[in-house]
Amino acid sequence: MKRSIQPFGNADVRLRLITEADLDMTLGWRNRDDVRIWFKNSEVISAEQHRTWYARYSIRDDDFVFVVEAHGRPVGQASIYGIDWAENSAELGRFVVAPEARGQGYIGLACEELVRFCREALNLQCLFLEVKENNCRAIKIYARNGFREEAKAEGMIRMVRSLNQDLAGTIYASDASVTDR
Repeated sequence: MKRSIQPFGNADVRLRLITEADLDMTLGWRNRDDVRIWFKNSEVISAEQHRTWYARYSIRDDDFVFVVEAHGRPVGQASIYGIDWAENSAELGRFVVAPEARGQGYIGLACEELVRFCREALNLQCLFLEVKENNCRAIKIYARNGFREEAKAEGMIRMVRSLNQDLAGTIYASDASVTDR
């Protein structure tokens, strides 16, 4: 059963769990040509497939998709998934920005808040992600949030981020963009 997670964030962005009411909106974002090219599965997803995914998602406790909000309106999505509770690790990704919010920095802020949430609320110790090697924007966001390249193969880069307190404190000490520290 999926645990309850209260919305979290800072003065700029708020992340809340996706609801069934968000499905049409998030599917529209995900199916845009300029977005789906960055996913491993770049096929268009049908509304039925999306609802089937949501039914399975809603009972899992290792997968959390968040709607990112700014100024009270949805501006994107972000996820933490494949959570291994025994190893205290998870994959971060599935970032999508609403077309009208593109270029405003919301995904970078959401990534920062999601990393903090994983460390402070979920007590995870390690995050990883996979990104297409030509997705320069995403790679810059991940690097700014403390992720480092671990491996490269078949057009993909695997990046990792330790959430151990020593490392996290060092990285966050230089962060001035988030007000709720």
